[in-house]
Amino acid sequence: MIRRRGRHCHAVLAFLLIGPLCCLLLACSDGASSSQISASRPLLGPYSFTPIPSAYAHTGKLVLAGLQFPSAVNPLFASSPSDFTLDNALWARPVFYDQQFHVHPDQLTEVPLPENGGVQDQGKTIVMHLRHDLRWSDGQPIVASDFQYWWRLNQDADTGATLTSGYDQIANIETPDNFTVILHMKRPFGPYLFYLPYAAPQHVWGKLRPIDLQNTPSVYQNPQVTSGPYKLLNLLDGQRYTLGPNTDYTSTTFHGPFLAQLVYQSYGSVTELIQAVQRGEVDVSQGYMENDLPALSHLPSNLNVLRVATAAYEHLDLNNASPQLRDLNVRQAIQQSLDICGIIKAVLHMPDCARRATQVEPAPSLYHDATIQPSVYDPASARKLFAQAGWLPDTQGKLRKAGQAFTLRLVTTSDQPLRAAVAQAIQHDLQAVGIAVQISYYPLSTFFGVYTRGGILATGAYDMALFTYANSPEPDDEYAVFHSSQIPDSVHPDLGNYGRVNDPIIDQALQQGRDAVSFPDRVAAYHHFLHRLAEQAYVIPLYTEINIMVVAIRVQNVLPHPDQVANLWNSADWWVSTTGH
Repeated sequence: MIRRRGRHCHAVLAFLLIGPLCCLLLACSDGASSSQISASRPLLGPYSFTPIPSAYAHTGKLVLAGLQFPSAVNPLFASSPSDFTLDNALWARPVFYDQQFHVHPDQLTEVPLPENGGVQDQGKTIVMHLRHDLRWSDGQPIVASDFQYWWRLNQDADTGATLTSGYDQIANIETPDNFTVILHMKRPFGPYLFYLPYAAPQHVWGKLRPIDLQNTPSVYQNPQVTSGPYKLLNLLDGQRYTLGPNTDYTSTTFHGPFLAQLVYQSYGSVTELIQAVQRGEVDVSQGYMENDLPALSHLPSNLNVLRVATAAYEHLDLNNASPQLRDLNVRQAIQQSLDICGIIKAVLHMPDCARRATQVEPAPSLYHDATIQPSVYDPASARKLFAQAGWLPDTQGKLRKAGQAFTLRLVTTSDQPLRAAVAQAIQHDLQAVGIAVQISYYPLSTFFGVYTRGGILATGAYDMALFTYANSPEPDDEYAVFHSSQIPDSVHPDLGNYGRVNDPIIDQALQQGRDAVSFPDRVAAYHHFLHRLAEQAYVIPLYTEINIMVVAIRVQNVLPHPDQVANLWNSADWWVSTTGH
């Protein structure tokens, strides 16, 4: 179970990747070199793909499989990983983030930045320049007013959109012509690229009231008019979506669609999914956990298991409101008591510690701070820090203070055997320095429940919590997790600062990152935040998660994404050959 943050806050899947594989799969690059782009505009990067021989264009059928069936394949209402998966095939976007978290234009002629005039008035005005050849899947033109219409729907409470925050920083939208969308912001808003409005087919949906959209299958479940590289051909509810190429799709970055048919098939269990893969019924599959790897080790030779590092990280959330954890010496001592590298090797069976997370913005985050070093495993130093905090060992080596034994309650989810093993390893390491650790396991609904429903994290009914956070490419995710205004209570039951971090220096840095629109200014703010978080040991990052996909060798350009729900980010350029069976 991964607790997602930010834009896709309700999605809850886990996956994995290996970075160098992306370079091996790709042969062609468009645009300027990586060094040229990174030097001038670090948010941008090259896009590469393996070009398709003309003989294979629009001839192949590809079956994509997962463990969930989508409930709403519409960006307004999407909430599950499978929803977001198909969204990337059915809906175009103004811009998108690649597997290195660089930004590229899709429907726009360029990414709006301060450097190119797309961001004006110190960040209060954002200008989106649309391609002039955009078309809906029914052939009608996509124009500026369609983006304005989507935003109005998103902000209308009657629509019931899943995510409205972020978009609510737009005060109004002006459309001076059919190909220009001007966002007037309420204030400068650093994450603006993450919240550029989609387009909605006003010529179709405008016949309905906003309150009817989420209850109209042809809008939320079986959309008949879409904007992405593929369009819906058939739906077998609960089992299968069948998509065909949207021949009216054009993109500033992508080159397809190239498939004659793209089928999404869901399976009820990992066992059923793997059996279908082994029978050759599936070309691309996702939804695996790390403990599924042994079952994937004997697949046919025409299948590749891709494992790539993600932006998700397993960590220990420390409840900074717990009396014994308010002391910095104690938090640092706990960190030094944990043999994190040993846990990675023993539990994850890794040959080294390459997957160790040193911070809450692990690579490929463009805000990752390479100067932050991992904590050192040093039980002797930890004991000295405990002593400075007044915790001294008794005759049996157990830490005590004023006669009280040092006991911590460690909580985690009951859905993963690997996580249970990590919890037990943490318990072992802390017992070795004199701390008694009680482990409690909870179902996901209880563990992540909101404050008013007795959620373990939300109510702070723990000292240490073991789970995964999944980052998006936008570092403003951190605001919801570490800003003091986000501590949940009975009035604000669904907030996400579970660790009760209340630090004015962190608050200031996160606000500066939210207010700044230039990339260098945002990097400076988030590096300040990351250093303060590491110095104060408010949270203990452990290791990065991985995104696991199984891909037939006949399929080209499948690149698992660090934001695990975005594996179809470049599905417009997927293609299949007749060889490799």
